Formats: sequence, structure tokens, C-alpha cells
Amino acid sequence: MKQRRPIVIYPEYFDFNLKRSQGRKVPLNQSVKKATINEILTVVKPLANNIENSSKSHSGNWSSNYGSIIVDYEGSKTSLLHKIGTGLKKLRKTN
Repeated sequence: MKQRRPIVIYPEYFDFNLKRSQGRKVPLNQSVKKATINEILTVVKPLANNIENSSKSHSGNWSSNYGSIIVDYEGSKTSLLHKIGTGLKKLRKTN
């Protein structure tokens, strides 16, 4: 059986202020301004397994110190990112 590689998630994937060419991976209607690692962790916990923080930065924004999250997820990376984006929007509405 083929082992799946872990998925790396950066806060830049959900940043409303970034263009797609700058690293945003979700549509504007699923993005928020300056997503934090803690917010993403809150949304990811019920969706994925083996979640861990990493200090590695997004290659397009290497000087930032936002970090990243590494997760094991059974589905595709795209579907996970869309679920996280929707979850971040809901999380921001309740705050």
C-alpha cells in the first residue's frame, strides 16, 4: 500500500490580501485577512490526523515568521484547503 505524504499548510494560502500568484490557494470568498496558525489549528483539528506545527515559512514569503502546519489527511489537499477556508470564515464571524 502506498503511503500518503503529509500535507503542509501555510497561512498565506488563506490571506485575502494576496493574489493567487503570491501564494493564496483559495478563492476570495473563502479567504480572510491575516489568518494565524492558531486559527488554522482550531479549524483543522476535527478534519485531520497527526497535526504538528512547523517553523518553516512559505517560499514566496520566506522572511515571514508565520510558520506552517503539517497534517495527515485522507482526501486531497485542495478539498482540505477549501474546508479550512470555509471554517476560517465561520470562525471569524463568531469572534
